Amino acid sequence: MKLSDYVMYFLFEKKISHIFGYQGGSVTHLIDSLHKVKGLTYVQNYHEQASSFCADAYARVSGGVGVAIATSGPGATNLITGIANAFFDSVPCLFITGQVSQREMKTKKSIRQQGFQETDIVSIVNPITKYAETVMEPEKIRFYLEKALFYAQSGRPGPVLIDLPHNVQASEINVPLLQSFYDSEEYAGETKRLCHPDPQTVTEIVFLLLEAKRPVILAGGGLASIRGQGIFEEFYNVCDLPVVCSLRGLDAIDHDDEHFCGFIGSYGNRYANFAVANSDLLLVLGSRLDERQTGPDKTLFARKARIIHVDVDSDELNHNICEAISVCCDVESFLKEALVAIGGRTSDHKKWLAQIHRWKVQYPSCPVHDQACGVDPNEFLHILSRKVSGKAVVCADVGQNLMWVAQSFCLSGGKQLLSSSGHGAMGYSLPAGIGSYYAAPDRQVICVMGDGGIQMNLQELQTVAREKIPLKIFIMNNQSLGMIRTFHEKFFNNRCFGSVSGYANPDFEKLAYAFDILYTKTSTREDFDRLDYGLQTVGPHLFEVVLSPDTQVVPEPAPKRAVEDQLPLLGRKEFDRLCEMNDIASQNEKI
Repeated sequence: MKLSDYVMYFLFEKKISHIFGYQGGSVTHLIDSLHKVKGLTYVQNYHEQASSFCADAYARVSGGVGVAIATSGPGATNLITGIANAFFDSVPCLFITGQVSQREMKTKKSIRQQGFQETDIVSIVNPITKYAETVMEPEKIRFYLEKALFYAQSGRPGPVLIDLPHNVQASEINVPLLQSFYDSEEYAGETKRLCHPDPQTVTEIVFLLLEAKRPVILAGGGLASIRGQGIFEEFYNVCDLPVVCSLRGLDAIDHDDEHFCGFIGSYGNRYANFAVANSDLLLVLGSRLDERQTGPDKTLFARKARIIHVDVDSDELNHNICEAISVCCDVESFLKEALVAIGGRTSDHKKWLAQIHRWKVQYPSCPVHDQACGVDPNEFLHILSRKVSGKAVVCADVGQNLMWVAQSFCLSGGKQLLSSSGHGAMGYSLPAGIGSYYAAPDRQVICVMGDGGIQMNLQELQTVAREKIPLKIFIMNNQSLGMIRTFHEKFFNNRCFGSVSGYANPDFEKLAYAFDILYTKTSTREDFDRLDYGLQTVGPHLFEVVLSPDTQVVPEPAPKRAVEDQLPLLGRKEFDRLCEMNDIASQNEKI
């Protein structure tokens, strides 16, 4: 069998149905072989970065592995942003790159390049992959493919890369003689290293949870691995626990559930940050506790709480925060063991939940809006969230639009949120929407982005139009790079170079017309009623949401203060009145 044929049949047998990519001289064998496999579909984008984002989103929505393919040299290097994105957000992806034929590969490190479009992509991506390999011996192809998929999905998931020289793709192999990775000592050793929770430690944690007066769960991205299983829901219901969420964990709980207590962090909901600040026990599930969650001074984070951290990555434990108990295992194993330890016991934290909900009423993410002031982004996105399908996939970009979504988009009824959380790559939303559609064509896909983010992968509107992908695309247009503009205004004496000055947008209505995509403009609250028709239209639809050029994200971080002390700062008396328990010594005071 031809090796490139084997690669594609292998992927099909692993339940992969779509592969994203861009044609090139060094992958012609592979893409030709792809079209020989019934049930395997090739989706060509217009930039390899978009292909990598498509694969990322496909993996998140399908629960499997996303695959993207690119040619050697610039094709391979264009994948790097998406590879890094999958690495930092723990998304299982397989990236396949073509390489020049072996005779063209350089044999001396002292020369820069030997073959046309030759690049040592494996060396470049080693720091941002779990495994990367150039296949020099055709008879090892099964071993390398099995090893790659194992590493992509085991432990803390992440991206892997297989680099295939052009002549290797064309070589003939004897399939029955191919060596399996699963028969190797390496595989046996890796399975022995997988972590399992200690039952005695879990029993101790359960006792502490049931006895705590103000416990809080911090739901992180690690909960994505058990999405839809019901284990997490059973756990927080039995223990009656408030749940706050990191950006990656926002869809871990239905937002209409009484136990949902908001989005934490620098741009988080005030009431969620108040809950963490007042907690006496914080159970962190699958979150790395980065500075956007804790604030720059980590000694001020949850300083009255005993912190218990569960994570599959041992390097993340006791890394950013001093923890009382650290458990290295996947969250599914922990929760199953915890439910066993709980047995028939229950706990009641209704008073504590009521306190958090009083803060939520006092500091809502969508305050009452003056109708004369145009469109408020938080209000708009909250209303939009109530109009979209209950199973919608929401792809948010990076910048102010993402923070507005995190603060105000109600993820109820099974909605799923995708974003470039760790890497923070603008241009993610549109190709992520494409990947989401192919992973679940029966689900509505909503893409939210800024006027800056849409221009990062604008060419993918052609993919959407060509394939008639029914994305509903929302451009939050405040005519600037809003997040950077805010920094310029606050810290650079309003010198907005690049965020306002030297920055411009196209006419988005003409742009939609050019790609033969339906267009709707929303510039007042009265226009909100037009959303229903637009959301129900067949095919793609682009909505331009016109915002004030001065639009801000509120609340926002206050430098050198605890994460709950957000701008605009509360008055001392106001905070003391709200914080009835008065357990924390907040730094809040009037400016």
